[in-house]
Amino acid sequence: MLSDIDLEALIHRAISFYNRIHSPNAIAKLISFSPTLISVQFSGGFCTGCGTMESTEALVDLTKTISQGKTDLKQNKTIQTNLHTIQTTYIIKTK
Repeated sequence: MLSDIDLEALIHRAISFYNRIHSPNAIAKLISFSPTLISVQFSGGFCTGCGTMESTEALVDLTKTISQGKTDLKQNKTIQTNLHTIQTTYIIKTK
């Protein structure tokens, strides 16, 4: 099981990698972190229907890959904060 510091570093690595892959279409930013819940803001020119799911699920997949399957993110809630920005909370499960 990861320590809180290692878990936060893992989340930052996943977000950094996400931004390298998806920028400039979508940019992710960690808004809040706790060992069981994170909040991530996504901004960009994605459509709020299909693009929202693709953007938020891509971070789930990257986190699982980087952690070698030891960390899962489960989407909890997504809200649109303005025209080109959404905020998603994820529940963190570690193995």
